[in-house]
Amino acid sequence: MSWLRSVLLQVLTMRRRWQGLLAGCAVWLLWMIVGFWATLLLFVLAAIGFVVGAVLETPGAWKAWVEKLLSQRFGE
Repeated sequence: MSWLRSVLLQVLTMRRRWQGLLAGCAVWLLWMIVGFWATLLLFVLAAIGFVVGAVLETPGAWKAWVEKLLSQRFGE
């Protein structure tokens, strides 16, 4: 388990361009293993989960988010 922690720490301390390269390789590998649509579905579900988590993280944030969304959509 300590080797996993050391690898994770090493990846997190890399420059952003190398982190992006590793993320791109991981996406490519996932795409090759499970296919395009499964990978796309995974990213969509992850984005939905991220948004839901971000909204639920702070109390009252969803009200501000809905208000901002509706004000842009319908204009005042």
